[in-house]
Amino acid sequence: MKKALHLHLESVFGASCPLAESTIQPQIALSNGKISHYRHPSGEACLQEFDGLLGYINLLDVAVSSDIVIPVRIKRSDMHIIYVFSDESAVQIKDVGQQTSYSIACNRGRYFYLTRGDYEIYIPAGSCTLVNFYFRGSIFRDGNERPFQFLHHLVDAYRDGDKRSFCSIDFRVGPRTISLMKSIAAKIKKGDLDSEVNILWAIKKLIQLSKEKIFEEYEKISQSQAQSKAAYSAIKQAVAAHGQDFKLEDIAYLFGISKDYLHQLIHSYYGQSPQELKIAFMVRLAKKYIADGMHTDEIAYELGYTSPSSFVRFFKNQTGMTPTAYFKRINP
Repeated sequence: MKKALHLHLESVFGASCPLAESTIQPQIALSNGKISHYRHPSGEACLQEFDGLLGYINLLDVAVSSDIVIPVRIKRSDMHIIYVFSDESAVQIKDVGQQTSYSIACNRGRYFYLTRGDYEIYIPAGSCTLVNFYFRGSIFRDGNERPFQFLHHLVDAYRDGDKRSFCSIDFRVGPRTISLMKSIAAKIKKGDLDSEVNILWAIKKLIQLSKEKIFEEYEKISQSQAQSKAAYSAIKQAVAAHGQDFKLEDIAYLFGISKDYLHQLIHSYYGQSPQELKIAFMVRLAKKYIADGMHTDEIAYELGYTSPSSFVRFFKNQTGMTPTAYFKRINP
């Protein structure tokens, strides 16, 4: 794949220097590829590059004593994955033409659709590693991008030849991602046909891993929220149908979860336990029945009590007054 992203490190560090003059140790080492070292009073940089038929890899390690801005020139529109490994501040990527900036926080990544033009990478003082993996969006064809919803707008932009740059939602990266990258870096070799297969495999694995990370961080939260709403409605419906005469274990069983997880779901989103929610629904329903003028024995039957006295005790414990007293209070 012809090189399309050019990092102008010499504008920050001057001309590249011999390996012997460099002290920086790459976090992820390519077994094969081009490597350039840069050394300047303000810090050091090491750039590793690999040009494959299906993708291009840049591994940039930087250690600087003050903030730097690296000019970047992109000569062809492609899809990019950019990861930042650092204990310092976020890295900023600025589309100079659009005057748009994208942030990548420490130990996080984003997918980009980057078009031809000038960009700048703002790197804060300290040490960090940037991994840039770019590839043709044409690997997505015949609808095979459907499982990766977070990439749809980028793929569409690539297909439409959009002149604007775009980025995906960001996601966490950690030991699994680093381990995968080290495996990729160790396997690829220039002029080796297997390396091309490995790069395609790497693209697929990285995208799949990103999907898992996004699901864990974003969609899983939404799923639990939806599940808590469904459980809330199920408890409310059970009270309406059976009063107090049902078990919360049955609600948990209905959703295929444990009673403890049901408690976690309800408490996380509603601040009450399932039992407290059940009681609240029963009191609310009892108040409605009383306001409608129903007799105490009818209400007791509707709420699943074996005797009116049991219901009266429940209502007084929860409200501090008998059903009769409550009726008089709302009908003075």
